[in-house]
Amino acid sequence: MPGLITRLLLNWIILSFSISVASYFLPFIHILGETVWDRVGMALVAGLLLGLFNLLVKPVIKILSLPINILTLGLFNIFINAGILWVVDYFIDGLEVSGFWGYIWGSLVITIISVILSNLIFGERKKKE
Repeated sequence: MPGLITRLLLNWIILSFSISVASYFLPFIHILGETVWDRVGMALVAGLLLGLFNLLVKPVIKILSLPINILTLGLFNIFINAGILWVVDYFIDGLEVSGFWGYIWGSLVITIISVILSNLIFGERKKKE
């Protein structure tokens, strides 16, 4: 069980970092806060909520959208990720994403950074075991 908790905590940190990087590089994603610590806290809350939606809601949505995902050769996953980012933006006041393309590009950047970091962290771990 400690392995599962460690993995969940690392995923939370990775998602929070990915959201922070996306807000730094993309002009249509903003993390609001008066101080740096306010923005770090907001990124942690956004990462936690995004991780929970990815863990609990995303598998159900992917199963329900399997036919369109097959027809688009998996490209519909971009819209699923953008929709989940929209839901997180809706619930968190300190995260602002502007426009449809903001959600698309934001979800792409967050996904790419998260996948790279997860492979670096968890890929090396699996090779050691």
